[in-house]
Amino acid sequence: MEDNKSSNHKHENLFSRLLKSIRPKNQNELCDVIHEASEREIIDESTEDMIHGVFDITRLRVSDVMIPRSDIVTINVQSSLIDVVKIIDKYGHSRYPVISEDKDHVAGILMAKDLLPYACGLKKLEGGIHSLLRKAMIVPESKHVDALLEEFQARRFHIAIVVDEFGGVCGLVTIEDILELIVGDIEDEYETDTPDDNLIIATDKENVYKVQGITPILDFQEFFKVKLPEADVGTIAGLLLHILGRFPHRGETLSLGKLNFKITDASIRQIHEIEVTVDPNFNEEENIED
Repeated sequence: MEDNKSSNHKHENLFSRLLKSIRPKNQNELCDVIHEASEREIIDESTEDMIHGVFDITRLRVSDVMIPRSDIVTINVQSSLIDVVKIIDKYGHSRYPVISEDKDHVAGILMAKDLLPYACGLKKLEGGIHSLLRKAMIVPESKHVDALLEEFQARRFHIAIVVDEFGGVCGLVTIEDILELIVGDIEDEYETDTPDDNLIIATDKENVYKVQGITPILDFQEFFKVKLPEADVGTIAGLLLHILGRFPHRGETLSLGKLNFKITDASIRQIHEIEVTVDPNFNEEENIED
């Protein structure tokens, strides 16, 4: 019986012969070759997705994948130890930009693990959290994603602050954001599947809700008492993609009737989470299809 190593070698030879025989002239033709190789089971579907992910990071810029400025969770450099711990407990990130005045003035990056001995009382924090800050990596929004990945690897950074042409902070990007373009969503051991009863959650803000992209259309319509445009899709994420005709960026907005949508979490291939705001002044007798 042929072992896995021999089988993989055989597939590689077949793939090499396929490329030589077709000789793709550009990336689009190469994508067609890869798709054909997947259909002929020369490579599997996950390998095909990873190859396309590599193509994605060569054409995308940092502005296409960054977390927008409005969604960056920051810590003020003057914050007390207890206030910082509360923020870390609430959001669960491993790294936080620390600002001095506003988001345009980044003093450095705070790693949650660096705060642990002080939060536990094992060490006394002198000089405030400023003494724990690490240097912030600053990159322009026009930088290509593949170049940023190389810089992350070379400098051993995991997070970068993104600035616009005027030097103002416009976003944040992590190495995980880039790797997810290649290998798909990365979930850690603490992340769990969202229960059906948690697909739509009210936030602390009035008339503002957090909605998971996988929320079924029927459930969404029933909850918000609206009639959505008809489309051959089953989820709210699918409907937004259908309406836009493309994958939106994080932070992008869209209005449908009394509902205002903001994409709060999305990858290059999927919308994960949406912030939905209900306009209380909208005429309730009208529906979205009108």
